[in-house]
Amino acid sequence: MALVIERARIADLWGTCHESGHVVVEGERIVAAGPGPAPDVLGAQRLDADGCLLTPGLVNAHAHLYSSLARGIPLPHFSPKSFREILEQLWWKLDRALDPDTVYHSALVGALGHLRSGVTALFDHHASPTAIAGSLSQVKRAVAAVGLRADLCYEVTDRGGTAERDAGIVENVRFAREVAGDGTFAAHMGLHASFTLSDETLSRAATAADEVKMPFHVHLAEGREDPLDALQHGMRTAERLDRFGILTERSLLIHGIQLSQAEMQLLTERPATVVHNPRSNMNNAVGAAQVGAMLGRGIRVGIGTDGFGCDIVGELLAARLLAHHATGDPTTLGDPALLSLIRHNYALAEGAFGIPFGRLEVGHAADVVVWNYVPPTPLDTGSLLSHLLFGGISEGVRPRTVIVGGEVRLRDGEVLGLDEMRILAEARAAAGRLWARL
Repeated sequence: MALVIERARIADLWGTCHESGHVVVEGERIVAAGPGPAPDVLGAQRLDADGCLLTPGLVNAHAHLYSSLARGIPLPHFSPKSFREILEQLWWKLDRALDPDTVYHSALVGALGHLRSGVTALFDHHASPTAIAGSLSQVKRAVAAVGLRADLCYEVTDRGGTAERDAGIVENVRFAREVAGDGTFAAHMGLHASFTLSDETLSRAATAADEVKMPFHVHLAEGREDPLDALQHGMRTAERLDRFGILTERSLLIHGIQLSQAEMQLLTERPATVVHNPRSNMNNAVGAAQVGAMLGRGIRVGIGTDGFGCDIVGELLAARLLAHHATGDPTTLGDPALLSLIRHNYALAEGAFGIPFGRLEVGHAADVVVWNYVPPTPLDTGSLLSHLLFGGISEGVRPRTVIVGGEVRLRDGEVLGLDEMRILAEARAAAGRLWARL
């Protein structure tokens, strides 16, 4: 059934802007969009935006859905002095305590959070060392229940020994075959980080990924641990990953903070994407990525939330503020730079799901958001980003309606097809069981 969205204030991040307009959806694509009244479409469902802002759905280029049940977690002995100690005292304990049930509930809660943040597609990096086999299908089941698109991977690492490492590689390959040709789900070969991966593991993962033509999703130089370990191999972190053919098209290199100038130059010569996660970086006290310098060199850069929530608009604002703070220059990461980050996220989604994203134009994905926002100042092609960034702070702008692949998933603030209160109650019970295993 066709869907007609009418009386909307329409804008995207490429210059489309109509004070009052419409979008018509059939199947998974936009079939008409423009100013003025909506056309009559026989048998179509009609949705009145009532003058609110309509934009394309957002994309999160790096998430950890398994972190969703960590909110408020009791850690009486949590006193890290380094990034590695944060991992050891929290995240590596949490992921090892996950079982199939809590994998599912954490993914379900995380997917709901993304939906309520206007994110319609995400790239997730999962870990559950005592529940590896089938874990990505559990995440997929949860995300599918909410109705989002997702590209998933399992985190391969040497931390738990060779059996767990091999199981992680197998899970990535198994899932890639499960979702091959699926326009809703896709796969990467997940790797933790260079400092927890031996040469043998990198070689095995690269060989397995090549068999199914899968790109990589790996943390790169987040803390000092990566470069210090890589130097034991006689090179820097990005150089080590490149040695195993990991800096490929559509590969995601997460963080990219502790990078040398030689590594920056290498990244200009490779088609992989660096994904910036500013709020996580500030929280973990690992430093600030040189995003402005990367963009100036022509490095591909996207943006993600890491394990720090689901709000990509808030992440964009944090990226700007962190750049101002780190450089002492209040002009860094202006609108063109921030726009390039979110536009590149759309390019990543197109590569993963095989459909154009991010424009309110015919043929593009019918992933759109109606926000509970009527602008108090003029909205035009140059001001949309500012409205999104600062409307959220001053007025609590949130999605009113979210449509993914032509299906309404959130309408007038209500998640459709799910009992959200029951899900949250079950998640609280699951979190209690998870915390008891730490």
